[in-house]
Amino acid sequence: MTDIRLPLGGVKFSVRAVILCTRGDTLLTNCGPGEHGSGFHFLPGGAVRTDEAAAQAAAREWHEETGLTADALRLVGVVESFFGPPGRREHEIGFCYHLPAPPDLPDGTFTVQDNPDVQCQWVPFDRIEATPVYPLVIRDLLRVPPGEVRHILNREA
Repeated sequence: MTDIRLPLGGVKFSVRAVILCTRGDTLLTNCGPGEHGSGFHFLPGGAVRTDEAAAQAAAREWHEETGLTADALRLVGVVESFFGPPGRREHEIGFCYHLPAPPDLPDGTFTVQDNPDVQCQWVPFDRIEATPVYPLVIRDLLRVPPGEVRHILNREA
């Protein structure tokens, strides 16, 4: 199977599955090294592969990153994101799943198992925009009640 990431008409198109893992009023984020050490916060997850359902991709990525199983995934949103500078624009379809934090998940910062350059950190809900965590529409997804799914169009500069 191949990751769904394609150059199309000067734009990179990708399909991702991500997890909004919450514990109390905090959200688990991944943080990779950024320019000038600033870091870049994003949701755990990754590319959906050809012939793979989005929920399977989310569970696979969660296991690769944390070593844990994702038993209680709940689809909360599908986000169409358009972002990136001219010449490096991206169009991403993201399937977003909520997962209550499993008890085995550390309370503090820890390293992603399949990438030692990425750290998992808990960000308080009231700091999501200030951090910021991408995609920038995460706060809307945290409020989706059980039984509902949101479709969000997200255009970032």
